[in-house]
Amino acid sequence: MRPVPIGGAVEAFKSGLAARKPTLFDSLPADLEHLQHLWTDAYLTKAAGDTVLQVEQRGGEGQAFGKGDASKATLTLAAALARMAAGDTSLYITTQAVPTAPDGHPALYAPLIRRLAADLPVAPQLTANLVPQSINLWCGAATQGSSSGLHCDYHDNLYVLLRGRKRFRLYPPSQAPRMYTVGRPAVVHPNGRIVFRGQGDIQADGSEAGDAARWLARHEAEAELAAAESAATQGLPGASKRLRAAEQRLDAVLEAALEGDGDDFAGFDDFDALEAQPVDQASPPPLHAAAAGDPESFSRVDLSLPDSELRRRFPRFPGKDAALVCEVAAGQMLYLPAGWFHEVTSFSEPGCPTHMALNWWFHPPDNLGGGGAAAAAKPYRSGYWPAVWEGRRAEYEARHRKATGQQQGQQQGEAQPLAAVQGDAARSGRKRKAGGEVTDAAAAATVQHQDALRACRHGGSMRQQTLPRSYGLFGVGRRQHLHRFVMLRTPR
Repeated sequence: MRPVPIGGAVEAFKSGLAARKPTLFDSLPADLEHLQHLWTDAYLTKAAGDTVLQVEQRGGEGQAFGKGDASKATLTLAAALARMAAGDTSLYITTQAVPTAPDGHPALYAPLIRRLAADLPVAPQLTANLVPQSINLWCGAATQGSSSGLHCDYHDNLYVLLRGRKRFRLYPPSQAPRMYTVGRPAVVHPNGRIVFRGQGDIQADGSEAGDAARWLARHEAEAELAAAESAATQGLPGASKRLRAAEQRLDAVLEAALEGDGDDFAGFDDFDALEAQPVDQASPPPLHAAAAGDPESFSRVDLSLPDSELRRRFPRFPGKDAALVCEVAAGQMLYLPAGWFHEVTSFSEPGCPTHMALNWWFHPPDNLGGGGAAAAAKPYRSGYWPAVWEGRRAEYEARHRKATGQQQGQQQGEAQPLAAVQGDAARSGRKRKAGGEVTDAAAAATVQHQDALRACRHGGSMRQQTLPRSYGLFGVGRRQHLHRFVMLRTPR
C-alpha cells in the first residue's frame, strides 16, 4: 500500500471514509506529531508510571497476542516499560477495561490514557465529525516480530505508530464468511460493520436498535414538548391541550425506558444518596471489557502455518497471497475502517527494543451515499451517536484542552514546552512544503528512525496536568431525563 502525503491527508481520509478503504499516511499531522518525541519511556514513567495495568503475557515467541483468554500480568506502567526495555518480549500493553461513564456508556479510555490526556487531542482534527469510542496505548518488545492474531474490530481505527514497525495483513469485510471466525457472522452491514450471532440487533453505526429507538422517541417527544411550550407562551389556540399531550407523551417515553431493560438504574434504590455522593468516592462502577478482545471477532486461521497446511485445514480461507499488505513505519498512521480483518505483526527496530502505538476507535459511519465530503460532514444517518458525544464532549475536551492550546500556541509562534521538541525535528533535516508533504523520502526515513531512537533514549519534561471536576452522577441525555422523572415521582 502506497502512503498518502500528509499534505493531502484530509481529502484522502474523506475518500477512504466513504469508500471504506484502508488509507496509509506517510507522516503524522500537526496535532499528533509531537507525541513521537514526547512519549519517551522516561516521560511516560514520570507522568503515569504508577498506573496499574493488565498486561498481556504470552508463553513463548511463537504465540500470538490478542486472544480473549490470554494470560494477563498485573504490572505498573513503569515496571512493564522497564521489562520491555530490558528485552522481555513476553509482554504487550493493549486495551484496558474501562469504567461506565455517568451517561451509561463506556468511558472513552482507561486510567492510563486519562493520566496522559493533556498530551493529546480528544480526537485528531483529521477525523472531523466521527464520534470517538475509545483511545488506547499499545506497547511491546519484539525483535523477531509478534502477531496479534487475525481478527476484525467493530469500530473505525486511526492507528498512530510512534516506535517500531508494523505489518498489517488485511482482508475486506466481504470475506467474513471465509475467515473461520470464532463467532458466526450474522450480518455484514454495507459500511463493513460485522455483527455475529447472539450479539443482538446491532445497526450499521454500532448502536443497538432498541437503544437508538428509545433515544429517537425521547428526542421527538422533547422536541414536541418544546414546541408546545412555545405555543403556550404565545397564547396560540389549542396550545394548552397540545402542551398536556406533549407532557403525557414524554412521560410515557420515560416510563417505558424505566420499565424496559432497567439497566440504567440496576441495583440503585436510593437516588438522593447517590446524587449527594461524589462520583470519585462512590463504589467503583462496573467495567466494560476492552473492545478488541471480543472472541467472536477472532479468526481460527493461523497465518504462521505453511500455505499447504492452511489450504488443508481452512479450505475456504482466501490465502496469504490474497491479503492486502501494509507496512507502517514509526511516524506514520493507518486508517482502517470497521470490519476489515487484520493480522498485525509488530517489530522493534535496531537501537530501540520497543514498539509503541496510539489508536483511536470511532463509531463506524453509515451515511456514505453522498461521497467523502458528505460523509465527513455528517457521518451518521441517526443523531444517536452525535447526541451521546455532545453530552460528554465538554468533560473530555476539558481534560485535553492543554494539548489543543499547545498546538495553537505553536502555530502562533508562542514559546511552548513542545516547541523545543518540534524544533529538534526541524533541525534533524525534515523538509516540508507549505502543505506539509515530505519532499525528501530519504530524509523522512532517517527522521523516522531517529525519532524512534530518541523516544527510547531521551526523557521529556514533565508538564502539570489538571483534571476538571467529576461528571454529575447521571450525566446527560436519557439518564438525566430519567433522573428528573424519578425525582418528580418519588414521595417526599
